[in-house]
Amino acid sequence: MRTSRRQFAACLGASALAGVSKLSLAQDKNLRVLVGFAAGGAADTVARAVGEGLRDAGYTVVIDNKPGASGRLATEMLIGAPADGTTLLMTPLGNLTLYPHVFKSLRYDPLAQLAGVASVCNMSFALAVGAGSSAATLQDFIAQARKDPAKAGYGTPGMGTAMHFIGELLGQHAKVPLTHIPYKGGSASVTDAIGGAIPAVITTLPNLLPMHRQGKLRILAVSDPEPSPALPGVPTFKSAGFADLVVTETFAFFARSGTPAPVIAQLNQAINSAVESPRVAGVLQKVEYQLKTMSPDALDRQVRAQHARWAAVVKASGYKPEE
Repeated sequence: MRTSRRQFAACLGASALAGVSKLSLAQDKNLRVLVGFAAGGAADTVARAVGEGLRDAGYTVVIDNKPGASGRLATEMLIGAPADGTTLLMTPLGNLTLYPHVFKSLRYDPLAQLAGVASVCNMSFALAVGAGSSAATLQDFIAQARKDPAKAGYGTPGMGTAMHFIGELLGQHAKVPLTHIPYKGGSASVTDAIGGAIPAVITTLPNLLPMHRQGKLRILAVSDPEPSPALPGVPTFKSAGFADLVVTETFAFFARSGTPAPVIAQLNQAINSAVESPRVAGVLQKVEYQLKTMSPDALDRQVRAQHARWAAVVKASGYKPEE
């Protein structure tokens, strides 16, 4: 088959453009990382640690804190950004897997509009009581809550959080009506548990561990699948007889859906290498985060699995979604 000069020129031009496009993708190392929480918090700490690792690999990384609406604002901003991999969201998975079931007016569909890039680490949750509490074990706390409603309360960082529903699950499976006491953030609930103003608190393990080590709080159970090396003698909810209370939170990076697969693959490799570097791993492990890297496909599968799990938990709890 003969090819005209015009057809040949067109093919040559297309090949050149494709080559330039591939080259630009490979060389573009400018990253804006959206974080939906204030500087100094857990998500910000993780994002900045990984950002330093990426800078070591030659990336120019800007951490852009956009606190507001419990992290939803940053997700909305990602949806409005170009689908080219230069803007990413670093978020706990609960924002994408739990929020669709607890907010009526969510402005994004995480399953349709976000693409998993890479995971960083896991953290778990724990139930703790103040040092002055007479509950020495999880069974003690449950027994006291069953006898006295005044001892059945548990504080959390807020309504509709994973910690809220851990308490709901515990109450359901222990067959005792626990009372949820929502706070606007985790610090105030921890302070009130230390002071004895509330019977117990359920929040992230990294927030509770320093107080436990100082003897100000007593951690009664953790939501990890296996006992934590940092807490010798402290059981998991699972080993205490509550197998459904295995709940961990994953911090991960996401791009907009439609971002080219080669770009996502390149970012996945760069983030995985950063997480596994001694510099970044040391920072994260020091505050009891468990390193966890995944492929984009594995991350997307985890998002869908957790989305389905939380749908069932929220429905069973009778929780009414907020605006």
